[in-house]
Amino acid sequence: MTRVLIVDDQPTFQRHLRQLLLLAGLEVVGEATDIPTAVGLAQDLQPDLAVVDIMLPEINGLEGTRWLKHILPGLRVFLVSAYADQASVFTASAREVGAEALLAKDEIDLQTVLAWKD
Repeated sequence: MTRVLIVDDQPTFQRHLRQLLLLAGLEVVGEATDIPTAVGLAQDLQPDLAVVDIMLPEINGLEGTRWLKHILPGLRVFLVSAYADQASVFTASAREVGAEALLAKDEIDLQTVLAWKD
Protein backbone atom coordinates (compact mmCIF):
# COMPACT_ATOMS: atom_id res chain seq x y z
CA MET A 1 0.00 0.00 0.00
CA THR A 2 1.28 3.46 -0.89
CA ARG A 3 2.20 5.46 2.22
CA VAL A 4 1.59 9.21 1.93
CA LEU A 5 2.80 12.28 3.81
CA ILE A 6 0.64 15.42 3.43
CA VAL A 7 2.43 18.76 3.81
CA ASP A 8 0.02 21.70 3.75
CA ASP A 9 -0.80 24.55 6.10
CA GLN A 10 -4.50 24.71 5.23
CA PRO A 11 -6.54 22.37 7.47
CA THR A 12 -9.47 22.27 5.04
CA PHE A 13 -7.29 21.07 2.16
CA GLN A 14 -5.50 18.57 4.43
CA ARG A 15 -8.85 17.09 5.42
CA HIS A 16 -10.13 16.96 1.83
CA LEU A 17 -6.92 15.36 0.54
CA ARG A 18 -6.82 12.83 3.39
CA GLN A 19 -10.38 11.73 2.51
CA LEU A 20 -9.48 11.34 -1.18
CA LEU A 21 -6.34 9.37 -0.36
CA LEU A 22 -8.23 7.02 1.94
CA LEU A 23 -11.00 6.52 -0.64
CA ALA A 24 -8.32 5.62 -3.18
CA GLY A 25 -6.86 3.01 -0.83
CA LEU A 26 -3.69 4.91 0.04
CA GLU A 27 -2.42 5.15 3.62
CA VAL A 28 -1.88 8.59 5.14
CA VAL A 29 1.05 8.08 7.52
CA GLY A 30 1.57 11.70 8.54
CA GLU A 31 0.60 15.32 8.14
CA ALA A 32 2.70 18.45 8.54
CA THR A 33 2.10 22.17 8.17
CA ASP A 34 5.72 23.10 7.46
CA ILE A 35 8.88 21.65 5.95
CA PRO A 36 10.93 21.10 9.15
CA THR A 37 8.10 19.01 10.59
CA ALA A 38 7.70 17.18 7.27
CA VAL A 39 11.40 16.30 7.19
CA GLY A 40 11.22 14.82 10.68
CA LEU A 41 8.13 12.83 9.81
CA ALA A 42 9.66 11.62 6.54
CA GLN A 43 12.73 10.35 8.39
CA ASP A 44 10.60 8.56 10.97
CA LEU A 45 7.76 7.28 8.77
CA GLN A 46 9.51 6.60 5.43
CA PRO A 47 6.55 7.47 3.17
CA ASP A 48 6.46 6.46 -0.51
CA LEU A 49 4.87 9.71 -1.64
CA ALA A 50 4.53 13.28 -0.36
CA VAL A 51 1.95 15.85 -1.41
CA VAL A 52 3.52 19.23 -0.68
CA ASP A 53 1.96 22.70 -0.90
CA ILE A 54 4.18 25.05 -2.87
CA MET A 55 3.31 28.03 -0.63
CA LEU A 56 4.30 27.17 2.93
CA PRO A 57 5.49 29.40 5.76
CA GLU A 58 9.25 30.00 6.04
CA ILE A 59 10.44 27.28 3.63
CA ASN A 60 8.42 26.91 0.44
CA GLY A 61 7.47 23.61 -1.17
CA LEU A 62 10.14 23.87 -3.87
CA GLU A 63 12.97 24.10 -1.35
CA GLY A 64 11.18 21.61 0.86
CA THR A 65 11.12 19.10 -1.98
CA ARG A 66 14.91 19.38 -2.18
CA TRP A 67 15.16 18.62 1.53
CA LEU A 68 12.76 15.69 1.35
CA LYS A 69 14.44 14.19 -1.73
CA HIS A 70 17.84 14.57 -0.02
CA ILE A 71 16.81 12.37 2.91
CA LEU A 72 14.60 10.03 0.85
CA PRO A 73 15.88 9.98 -2.75
CA GLY A 74 13.17 7.56 -3.89
CA LEU A 75 10.32 9.65 -2.47
CA ARG A 76 7.71 10.62 -5.05
CA VAL A 77 6.69 14.26 -4.56
CA PHE A 78 3.64 15.99 -5.98
CA LEU A 79 3.58 19.74 -5.44
CA VAL A 80 0.21 21.45 -5.16
CA SER A 81 -0.85 25.06 -5.45
CA ALA A 82 -4.01 27.02 -4.75
CA TYR A 83 -3.00 29.34 -7.57
CA ALA A 84 -3.88 27.38 -10.70
CA ASP A 85 -3.10 30.38 -12.90
CA GLN A 86 0.51 30.39 -11.68
CA ALA A 87 1.13 26.68 -12.17
CA SER A 88 2.98 27.25 -15.44
CA VAL A 89 5.39 29.60 -13.67
CA PHE A 90 6.40 26.91 -11.18
CA THR A 91 6.30 23.82 -13.41
CA ALA A 92 9.93 23.99 -14.57
CA SER A 93 11.13 24.67 -11.02
CA ALA A 94 9.08 21.74 -9.74
CA ARG A 95 10.79 19.40 -12.19
CA GLU A 96 14.23 20.81 -11.32
CA VAL A 97 13.80 19.94 -7.64
CA GLY A 98 12.60 16.42 -8.44
CA ALA A 99 8.83 16.72 -8.12
CA GLU A 100 6.80 14.47 -10.39
CA ALA A 101 4.20 17.14 -11.05
CA LEU A 102 2.70 20.44 -9.96
CA LEU A 103 -1.06 20.31 -9.62
CA ALA A 104 -3.75 22.87 -8.88
CA LYS A 105 -5.46 22.06 -5.59
CA ASP A 106 -8.93 22.54 -7.04
CA GLU A 107 -8.22 20.00 -9.79
CA ILE A 108 -7.29 17.12 -7.49
CA ASP A 109 -10.02 14.51 -7.50
CA LEU A 110 -10.37 10.80 -6.88
CA GLN A 111 -9.13 9.90 -10.38
CA THR A 112 -5.99 11.98 -9.87
CA VAL A 113 -5.27 10.34 -6.52
CA LEU A 114 -5.92 6.84 -7.88
CA ALA A 115 -3.10 7.43 -10.38
CA TRP A 116 -0.69 7.90 -7.45
CA LYS A 117 -1.03 4.29 -6.30
CA ASP A 118 1.93 1.94 -6.79
